[in-house]
Amino acid sequence: MKHWISVALLILLIYPAPALAQANTTNAKIEVDAKDKPLEVQGWLEEENSLIGSIRLTSEATNVTNLTFLPSDLKQQGGDGIIGRQQVNLIGEPKLEKGLPKDFQVKVSGVKLPGTYTGEIELLLPGQKRSQALVIPIKVEAKAKPAIVPLKESEKVTVQLVRCSWDCGLAHLFLSQSHFQNQWQLRLDNPVAVPVSLNSAEVVLQGKQTGYQITPTEVESPPSSKIPANEIFRLPLKWTRSRIPPDHYTGAVYLTIADREGRLAIPIDLSMRTGPALPIFVLLIGIIFGRLVKYMQSKGIPQSDALMKVYQLEGKITAATHPQDEEILIPMVKKVRDSVNDMELEEVTADLSKVKQRFNCLNSLRNIEKDIQDMEQDPDVGGEDGVLVKIKQARNWIQSENDDKAKELLQQIQETIARLIKTTRMGADNPPDPSLTAAETETSKAIASTQEITKLNSKQLQIKSNRLAWLKQTLIIVAGVSNQLQAEATLWIVRPLLSLTLLLGLSFLGVRTLYVDKGATFGAEPFSDYLGLLVWGLSADVASRSLSNLAAEEQKKE
Repeated sequence: MKHWISVALLILLIYPAPALAQANTTNAKIEVDAKDKPLEVQGWLEEENSLIGSIRLTSEATNVTNLTFLPSDLKQQGGDGIIGRQQVNLIGEPKLEKGLPKDFQVKVSGVKLPGTYTGEIELLLPGQKRSQALVIPIKVEAKAKPAIVPLKESEKVTVQLVRCSWDCGLAHLFLSQSHFQNQWQLRLDNPVAVPVSLNSAEVVLQGKQTGYQITPTEVESPPSSKIPANEIFRLPLKWTRSRIPPDHYTGAVYLTIADREGRLAIPIDLSMRTGPALPIFVLLIGIIFGRLVKYMQSKGIPQSDALMKVYQLEGKITAATHPQDEEILIPMVKKVRDSVNDMELEEVTADLSKVKQRFNCLNSLRNIEKDIQDMEQDPDVGGEDGVLVKIKQARNWIQSENDDKAKELLQQIQETIARLIKTTRMGADNPPDPSLTAAETETSKAIASTQEITKLNSKQLQIKSNRLAWLKQTLIIVAGVSNQLQAEATLWIVRPLLSLTLLLGLSFLGVRTLYVDKGATFGAEPFSDYLGLLVWGLSADVASRSLSNLAAEEQKKE
């Protein structure tokens, strides 16, 4: 009997402790901080192999020696991705002391696809059933760094534009269609499987030649937008060509992208030129100016020089000539002036020289009359066939421009004076009469003047003969064509057509060279740009005239 009592007491001493412990554990409760329910785990896929979150647990009733952690599979919201339960682990010893909060780390590993995953975690105390488990929702946000990159064609924006209005039709003749576009498509690639937000975009451009800064009213920044996942996105960069001053602008468009460190900068190289109407007008002004310069070189300056010589000779005649001689010479001078006005400059110099020689000859005749006026009673001087009569006749021949007849009379006068010198000398030792000697000298001068006139006439005849020979050779080359027809065709068709063709060709070449090829920023520096066109116009006209005269020069050489 005592034996059974002892056994019973021993059983009572051993059994109540586990039973009591089980009763206490069943009634135990674990609390979770409100901010940790649901449990949120966040991280970047590129930077971390695992995503880790924290949860704070507290046991209110008893110590917990072994906490059971049961996660579920995590499913991706809006996708088919799954994070297996085996990839969700509780880090740390699963124990809790009564009333003492403790932080545990929840590690989610092996996440490959970005996105938001949801599931739940069950926490069981020893002896608890699944129905009594503490259920905590879990939300895992796996983020991927934005990898927005411009396509190769959009790594740098290089564009050439034209600022035109009413002359845009003319600009289309010289420039390609790309010069008239009003926007540029920035193509951005988003290779990540999540959409990316473009928060803002800013265009910064400044002119290299003028320093002008582009404003939003001239170049519109791309709007904020959402860049879809795994797509190539087009971002419009718009501008108003009519508001952008001509210049070479450099800068970039800066894109601010959500969750991306720093800004994405896409360089911009923009060249703006003015419309072609004013440059072409300036070029034509240069051509006209070139024609004026050519005219002044070939005819204008020679004409003005010849006219100046005519006025100088006329003034000399008026100031130093006897009135009767002036009446003889002034009509000759007027005739030369008419030739100058009619641009008949080839023989003006020779004609002026002849008038000068006649002027000298008439002066010599006046001097001869003065020298022998006291010998008028001498028959050789004042007789019907004397020197004074021959002087009047010579003056008449000069007036009628018959210089050869005047030369013959002067030679007769020279012979008469020489004879008078001999007869008036009383002896070999006596000097001749000074008046006759002076008259003889003046006669020699007059004869020399007439001889110069004869030489000038011979040169003019030779020049005319050479011209006739060249014309004859030209007519022989163009066989079967009448002289009149050939002359009319040359004057009204060949010469204008050749000149116009060369002029237009060189003008278009100037526009092509200075405006199209080298004028990407034409108008940014108006003085140098338009001065270059003026100089080109001048040289184009000179070149066209040189080419049009080349054939004639070659024929002259032959």
